Amino acid sequence: MHFPTAAGRHFRHLRMWHAVPVSLIVVAVVAFLVLRPSDGGRSVPNSPCLAADSARDDTPATPDLDGDGFADLVYENVDTENFDLIVVPGSEHGPDHDRTTALTRHDLGVPDHIQTGDDPWQPTVADLDEDGHADFVISSAASVLWGGPKGPQAGGPHVRLPLPGSGYHTAPVAGDFDGDGHTDLAVFKDSNENRELVVIKGPFKRSGAAARIVQIPSPVHEGATPVLVAGDANDDRATDLVLYGSPWDPPLLFTGGARTAGGLSKDPVRLPEGENVVFGDFDGDGRQDVAIGRSFVDSYDEDVTPHRRGQVSVRYGKEPGTWVTMDGGGFKEGFGTRLAAEDFNGDGCDDLAVQLTKKKEAGDARIEVLRGGSEHGLGSKPWRATKRSTPGEDGPLDGTLFAVNDWDGDGRAEMALLGGDRWWITDGTDRDKASFPLASGKNRGA
Repeated sequence: MHFPTAAGRHFRHLRMWHAVPVSLIVVAVVAFLVLRPSDGGRSVPNSPCLAADSARDDTPATPDLDGDGFADLVYENVDTENFDLIVVPGSEHGPDHDRTTALTRHDLGVPDHIQTGDDPWQPTVADLDEDGHADFVISSAASVLWGGPKGPQAGGPHVRLPLPGSGYHTAPVAGDFDGDGHTDLAVFKDSNENRELVVIKGPFKRSGAAARIVQIPSPVHEGATPVLVAGDANDDRATDLVLYGSPWDPPLLFTGGARTAGGLSKDPVRLPEGENVVFGDFDGDGRQDVAIGRSFVDSYDEDVTPHRRGQVSVRYGKEPGTWVTMDGGGFKEGFGTRLAAEDFNGDGCDDLAVQLTKKKEAGDARIEVLRGGSEHGLGSKPWRATKRSTPGEDGPLDGTLFAVNDWDGDGRAEMALLGGDRWWITDGTDRDKASFPLASGKNRGA
């Protein structure tokens, strides 16, 4: 689900709007699509949130690679000369740094000519071959490392997916776009000759063969390399797909389950302007809501930030024709730079973590959490706020929001913040569940 040693660089490639070399990775999204029940959610007074025994069928399972019941922190470490996939196993105390394992480029089947930039990314996690075990889809090379009872292993079986042509800068994202019960993959192809949205339909064989590959003409302007995020925006159980990150196009929503070759609607819906999009159930009605962040801060700090507050726009599943917009932070503080949705207090409703960043290249960041489960959904005032910093050559480097998950299995989500070469795992308060350095490309575990 990102990030040259300054934290301000951690997310700069997420908005890669201009043409970039074929070999550069931009971003990948964690999407393990086996469904699970609620993580110990409990109802609270005057809250519509689901009770503990209610099934939240729309909630994706956490990336528990070894099947021990704890989510694992996974990322592609490309801050070294070699390409490494890092797995930090979860535990009752959160990510266990002492059991960290690094899988090398050779382990993953990533060719030497694939260059990966200089920032960590989240790989895509999904059960592609339907054996009940999570698989990794890594880098723009679309290499798959097949999972097993103990998770994907060094020296384990791997294969490259048969992507048509070249010009891929992101790993594919996962979802059941046609609603047939099989996991599919979607990726954007950006080449001079042919710019397309490519859907690779499952199920997949261990040879990498897919049921079908569908190529859709690019819906965005030339020169834009959009970020892809998957979710269910209309409660029909088919996965929908949002493309965002273009300076010339608003976020575009393709609904899934359509009677088309790829399962996605022929024409996308234009969403309100914004630089990032997440899905979550903020009002606890069992339907996915959509949140869009718009900070008004230039991605490369080239333009002066206008004298206004950032904002988050939300569309609730129960009112698909209505958008609610909330301003946040102070003027020019960049509220809405990055979003993440999870249940931080265990009440069964998702909350929304919102990053504020005044200058995206400067390494400044703080995170505020808007509570879900209020009378109408998200509360407009921050419920929790957090900031982590580490010394840097040019001043403090703030921890940037990398991922959210329940890594300690207590039914309440934590944030993973990355600043410089250090991780913080925090519940959004002054307490850290864990803090440890960014792993090197050295195997540290079994």
